[in-house]
Amino acid sequence: MPDRLKYPVVLLLAGTLSLSQGSGAHGFLPDEIPMAAGTALRNPADFPILAVNFYNSWTPSRLDIPHQHSVRLRLTNRSDDWHLFALGDGAALRDQALIHKLMPDLRKDYPNTRLSEPGSTVTLPWRFDREGTFSLRCVRAAHQGQSEALTIEVSRRDSVR
Repeated sequence: MPDRLKYPVVLLLAGTLSLSQGSGAHGFLPDEIPMAAGTALRNPADFPILAVNFYNSWTPSRLDIPHQHSVRLRLTNRSDDWHLFALGDGAALRDQALIHKLMPDLRKDYPNTRLSEPGSTVTLPWRFDREGTFSLRCVRAAHQGQSEALTIEVSRRDSVR
């Protein structure tokens, strides 16, 4: 590489890496990622755990969570199949469902999803900083529309139910 190109390339790479490390981020992802249903958290700390189980339906089937509350959703897959559980509003989950219809073998975690193998338990750290009704469901192409979503109601309340 000619000398006149070496320095701009080094500066460009150094600048890109320094921007990605800003505000406590790990690699290229920030510690907090705003999403349709609130904020995905990379460092869950000691947030309360809300446990739900999936075996063709969710137990419990509904969660009421106060606005601005941070939790670790503990999702236990008691079924005999793998699932890609996604948290979002109607539009976000429709978009993710379409992605998985186009790429049905995609098995990847995103900030608002967790891949769960049969019998496994996964955790989704989340801050519910948006009010509204949200859903947690499997977006795997073969499972879309097969079971009811877990309903999560976020409103200005004092306690978790």
